[in-house]
Amino acid sequence: MMKLKSENGSLLIIALFLLTVLLLLSTAFVINSMTEMRTSERQKMTMQSFHLAEAGMERALYDLKEDFSGVTSWSDGAINTYSLTGPDGDDFYTIDYNDTTITNLGAGSFAVQIKYIGGTNDAIWIKTTGAVGDATQNIMAYAKIKNVSPWNNAIFAGSGASGGTTINGNVDIRGSVHILGVNLTSADYAVDLGGTTELIGNNYNGLDAGLLAKVPALPTVDFNGETIETLNAELRVKQGKVGLSGSATAGQPDISGNAYKETVDNVYCTDEFGGTGGSSNVHSDNGWSNGYDLGDSVEFPDLTAAYISELETNGYVVSDAAELTDLENIGPNSSFTIGDTNNYIEMDGTGNMTIKGIVFIDENMVAGKNGDFVMNIDGEDNIITYSGSGLIYASGNVEVNVNLVTPGSNSFPANIIGVMTSNNISMNSASIDVMGLFYAKGTITIAKQTDLIGTIVANEFDMGLNVPSVYQVPETANFLPSGMVGQEGVRVMKIVSWQIL
Repeated sequence: MMKLKSENGSLLIIALFLLTVLLLLSTAFVINSMTEMRTSERQKMTMQSFHLAEAGMERALYDLKEDFSGVTSWSDGAINTYSLTGPDGDDFYTIDYNDTTITNLGAGSFAVQIKYIGGTNDAIWIKTTGAVGDATQNIMAYAKIKNVSPWNNAIFAGSGASGGTTINGNVDIRGSVHILGVNLTSADYAVDLGGTTELIGNNYNGLDAGLLAKVPALPTVDFNGETIETLNAELRVKQGKVGLSGSATAGQPDISGNAYKETVDNVYCTDEFGGTGGSSNVHSDNGWSNGYDLGDSVEFPDLTAAYISELETNGYVVSDAAELTDLENIGPNSSFTIGDTNNYIEMDGTGNMTIKGIVFIDENMVAGKNGDFVMNIDGEDNIITYSGSGLIYASGNVEVNVNLVTPGSNSFPANIIGVMTSNNISMNSASIDVMGLFYAKGTITIAKQTDLIGTIVANEFDMGLNVPSVYQVPETANFLPSGMVGQEGVRVMKIVSWQIL
């Protein structure tokens, strides 16, 4: 008879095995849960440290912008009252922030370092570190500050081209153009260009050699592997279309081997490009489809009653009938001295003019006078050479129909004249060179073959059917005569590029 084996205790063994498996699974689950919790907490701390690094970047951008508005340089040992320490071996300076704990993002802090860009005061590297516990995140950005003052342009306009009419001449505008398009709709043209117009050139190509010698050399930039001169030109149109027909362009295609930049730096236009060429005639580093980027931060500078009153208070008020007559018909052979010690205009009878301070011309000073300021040629004599820095305000109209230039090499804008009127300015003579800054609350008209070196600011501009040219001189924004409207300007800080380190 076969003897059966005993199975006593088998269930116990199975139960112990199952318990062991469950214990191992539970342990693995607990370990995995704890790992996930640590990973989640680590990710949370990393994200918090990234936000802290971003907060440090925003703090630095704000303080850099505020600091630049006062001294136009970041190399004076402090950034908006915060001192600098360093540099370290990488030439980064640390901004000494002492209040960097950000409680709403958790316990943590940020640190900020900056590095100057050699040869320029308007660009900077910013490196920020956000830290929460032992988690850190680093961001590095390359930022630039831009002066968008009306006077940092070749043309700044409130409405735009006079009456929205097409400009068909061989117009050449070298430098930035900023048009607000006040009261225009998206169907209206802020400017409509035909012929062979170049709305924005980014260099001095074509400028007469004699005039070129009178202005500072342009800064250079490394572009596509070449070191080339540039005006850092930009086109901004807040409202209204830009028409480009025929050969009219904004910028030119890049040509390697030249000593200057052809493409414009940026284009910011809210509404579309029209005309037969349209956007295909735009040659810009950032393309053509970017909208206006300054919001409502920039307005047309207005000659308000209060502003005019301040000019009258601070300047020499022309109240003599004979002096007003002199200023209504200035020529190279004029001889007079009008003003006081601090504010005057003087002609020596041989084509030389000296200007200082503010000369205030108002139609209400003498009955029968219109408050005009007019400069004309004297027969064969057609050049007025001026020295000094001063402002002419005229309540009437202004005409400049004579060569108006500064003396010698590199003489502008160290010598600079500003002309402002509550009415209109016109330049109607053929083949004249005019150097200065011109503001009209109405319209500025350049009717013939005039080379204007400087800036025009007007509600509307009319460049006719001929071949006028406007050449911006970037340095003029730093040499504005006392009393120029809009001279406080607006500076914007922009991140050009950034990366997570």
